[in-house]
Amino acid sequence: MISFTLPIIPTAQARPRVAVRGKFVQAYKTKDQQANERTLEAWLKDHAPEAPLTGGLVLEFVAALPIPKSATKKNKTAMLSGFVLPTKKPDLDNLAKQIKDAMTRMQFWGDDSQIVSLRCEKIYAETGYWKISVYESVRRCA
Repeated sequence: MISFTLPIIPTAQARPRVAVRGKFVQAYKTKDQQANERTLEAWLKDHAPEAPLTGGLVLEFVAALPIPKSATKKNKTAMLSGFVLPTKKPDLDNLAKQIKDAMTRMQFWGDDSQIVSLRCEKIYAETGYWKISVYESVRRCA
């Protein structure tokens, strides 16, 4: 089992932008998206296994989003205790895409199709962080 916490604000995978250049359509990532990916990869590097994991894998993560500065003291307390949930953007599926793609590039596994179970959650916290665990699936087919 690999388990670790990254002390950075979780960001979501952004949709690629499209531009027409002459007769060709070209998809590209924004500079912000590229910067977010580089930051995430830099933090993941120290936690990557020596060799890519094999077989079916379970990926669990908690994306802790920082409380908005505009939150009242009452709302802040409710957010930290879980009574107010982060129902705004970023979307949970885009957070999952961001972390899966980054971990694939950092060779935690050969391909993210190896993930057979994904357990993820968005919460509020004083400061943002990712809490990530990946381990071999123990479920066996009959």
